[in-house]
Amino acid sequence: MQFAPQPIIEQPNLRSPIALIVDDPAPCINPLWYFRNQVDKQGTPAHERTIPVDFMQAWCEFVHSKGLRGDFTVLPYPAGLGPIDKELQGFDQGELRSWIDLAREYVAPQFDIHCEILTHTMALNLHTWLLMTVSEHEWTMTQNEKTLTEYFATAMQILGEAGLPNNGVTQPCYYHGDESLYARAILAAEKRVNDRRVTHNFLHMDSVSDYVPPRVTYLDESAGEAVVSVWTGTDDFIWNAQERGSKESAMSPGELADRFITHDGLGGRLPTLLNGGGPIVLVTHWQSLYSNGSRLGLRTYQEVADRIQALLGERVLWSKLSEITSRYLAARCAKVSAEATASKVAVSVESPFATDIFTLSIPTPWPLYAGPTVTIDGEPAEQVMSVKELAVGKWLMRGSVVTVSLPLVAGDDSEIAITARTA
Repeated sequence: MQFAPQPIIEQPNLRSPIALIVDDPAPCINPLWYFRNQVDKQGTPAHERTIPVDFMQAWCEFVHSKGLRGDFTVLPYPAGLGPIDKELQGFDQGELRSWIDLAREYVAPQFDIHCEILTHTMALNLHTWLLMTVSEHEWTMTQNEKTLTEYFATAMQILGEAGLPNNGVTQPCYYHGDESLYARAILAAEKRVNDRRVTHNFLHMDSVSDYVPPRVTYLDESAGEAVVSVWTGTDDFIWNAQERGSKESAMSPGELADRFITHDGLGGRLPTLLNGGGPIVLVTHWQSLYSNGSRLGLRTYQEVADRIQALLGERVLWSKLSEITSRYLAARCAKVSAEATASKVAVSVESPFATDIFTLSIPTPWPLYAGPTVTIDGEPAEQVMSVKELAVGKWLMRGSVVTVSLPLVAGDDSEIAITARTA
C-alpha cells in the first residue's frame, strides 16, 4: 500500500463561478419611483415612473447573446398594484403579459427567478390585500418564522402562477433580524410551494474583501436540507447613472466599465475577486440599467460583458445562483477518501447534496510519464489537454496531478480510479 494521496476540491471545472444579480425587475413600473413615493414619502420622485417593455426586449437580447447567468429578482406584487399573474392597476394587460412572456422565454433559462419579497415597498396585509403603513424591510424584522413563511410562500405562489417558478428569495433593502430564523422560513416556503429542500437567498454585499464566499445559514445533512446566503462582491457601480445631474450620468459606458474591469484586465473589482479565489457575484438594479431612460447602465453592462469575455473568458464560468449554491454545498459537505498502490489510486466521494459539477485534483504518489487510465464509476473518462476543455466526465493531467470533473448524486458513492501505464 502506497501513501494515500490527499485530493483537493477545486472550483467547478477549474473556473471561478461568476453570476449577475439583477435586483428589482418588475413589469411596466420603475420600482425606484414607487419606492421613493411610498417608502420615502416623496410626492413626485425625480425618476421616470415607468419602464417600457422594449427595454425588457433589449435586456433579453443582450443576456441571450452573451450567455450571462445569475439571478433575476422579480417583484410578485409590485408596489401593491396587484399580483403579476393577474393584473397591475393602471397598466396595460398586454404589456404585462409581454414582459412575463419575455422573462419566461429568455431570462428564466439563464437566471434563477427570485421573489423580491412581495411589493418591494410597503408590507402587504395578506388578509385584506392592502398596503400597511410600514415598509417590507422594517416589517420583516419583527415577524416570527410562521408569518415570514406565509409571506414568502405567497410571493413564490404568485410567480409560479405567472409561469416563473421561484428559486430563492431576495430581501428589499436589508434585514437585521435573526438570519437563522429567516433561513428556516425561506426553506419552509420553498418546501411548501416548490418541493425544494436546497435553496438560497441574496441579502448581503461585500465590496472590499478579496474573497467573498457564500455562507450557509441553515444545514441539515441528514435530511439533505440547506439554505445558502449568496453574497455579492460588488456594489451597484452604476446606481448613480439614473440620478440626473450626477457625475456618473455624464460618464461613458467605458468609463463606468472600468470600475468592474479595465481595458487591460488588471484594474477594477473583478480581477481582485478572481485573484482572491472567487466566486464573482455582481449586483445591479433594473432601474440602474434603465438609467432614467438613457439606458446608460445597460450599455455599461454590454461593455463589461465584452471585457469579461475577452479578458477572463477561460477563467470564469457563468452560473445561476442555484448552481453556485449546489456546487458549494456539495464541495463543503463532501467526504473524500483515497487509497493507493504501486500503480493505482482509488478515490471515493460522497456528499449529502447533489451537484452537476464536482472537480477534484488528485496528486498521484508516483510520476506520470504518460497519461494513465482514468475511470469514473467504472466507465472510462475522456482526457483533455487544456483547462478550457475540462468538463464533466473528463480529466486533465498537469504533471503528476490528475484533475477530474464529475456529477454527484446525493448520498451515493462516486468512485474515481487512476491506473498508471506500465509502458
